Amino acid sequence: MLKKLQQALMTGVSYMLPFIVIAGMTIAVTGMWTQYINPDTVAINTLNGFAWTIMDLIPAIFAAYVAYAIGDKAAIAPGFVGGYIASQPLIEGTAASGFLGAMVAGVIAGYLVAYSKKIKVPEFLESIKKTLFIPVITGWIVYVLMTYPVAMTIGELNEFIINNLITLSEAPQYAFLLGAILSAMCAFDMGGPLNKIAITFVFAVWNDPSGIGFVVNAAVFPGIMVPALSVGIAALIAKSKFSDEEIKMAPPSILSGIVGITEATLPYAFQDPIRVIGSNMIGAAVGGAIMMGYGVSTSGVSGIFGLPMASNIFMFILSIVVGVGISVLLQITLKKRKQPTSSSEEKNDDDLDFEITI
Repeated sequence: MLKKLQQALMTGVSYMLPFIVIAGMTIAVTGMWTQYINPDTVAINTLNGFAWTIMDLIPAIFAAYVAYAIGDKAAIAPGFVGGYIASQPLIEGTAASGFLGAMVAGVIAGYLVAYSKKIKVPEFLESIKKTLFIPVITGWIVYVLMTYPVAMTIGELNEFIINNLITLSEAPQYAFLLGAILSAMCAFDMGGPLNKIAITFVFAVWNDPSGIGFVVNAAVFPGIMVPALSVGIAALIAKSKFSDEEIKMAPPSILSGIVGITEATLPYAFQDPIRVIGSNMIGAAVGGAIMMGYGVSTSGVSGIFGLPMASNIFMFILSIVVGVGISVLLQITLKKRKQPTSSSEEKNDDDLDFEITI
């Protein structure tokens, strides 16, 4: 059950990310227009509002696809309803439960639908059970649960977490630690579950009125950019410690790092996981600490696209450069020289080759 739950959460994150990219890039582009060209363009302001509307729907989309992963198509609508209530509480005086509530809504809707399918009904009702009875009844149950107990408990917890995040971000002696942890999480598994947890956490507070979302967003940029940049640069500098294939992959890896595609690091990590991942985590952690310690914020999404909207462009660049520098230095220092293939090994390899002729 735990494995299925983990897979459901990852499904929710995977389906949610394209919407975040659309909204985030739109917010960044319209923000650049407003900041550098014309602050009072009606069309641009309308487009920016459209992007924030999408962002407000992200918890609902996340919950819908968590529910879908558990209960299939019939669970999408109840999950969406629950996720929407999580971000837009219906009862005055209750707090938004955000992504925590959306996760709960998706799981509840998914399992309610999954178990409802097992309930026997008269044969003439079987055809409409999945399309009518299950989504509607499950939707009503999710509505009640999310509107009252979840909003009153998880909503308060979510508000407590956000308030403490704001406190941490405003105190440099703690902010640097939070930035280091988030950035190191992104660098650890390069697009894997831990990376997605950190990214989901970022977008959970993205649209908070305090602006904490953009600060936390900037803090993970080193974790996204440093790994691919550093392995590519290290492979070009210390060619004796990398295979010919790794050296060939270096330029594409650097380009991937620039635009924020962390997965380009994976082939290097598979070859030498401890040294590569360890070096990347340390470099990314230092970069994230600098970024959040100095309160840098950005509404950009991924890689260099976050640079134009950075509140402090110099510190944004410095945090990436320092993180990459530390990671490259550690990799060059720690990695062992690549052993050349001996002639005997080549001969043995040749001995294994054979042809079948007819």
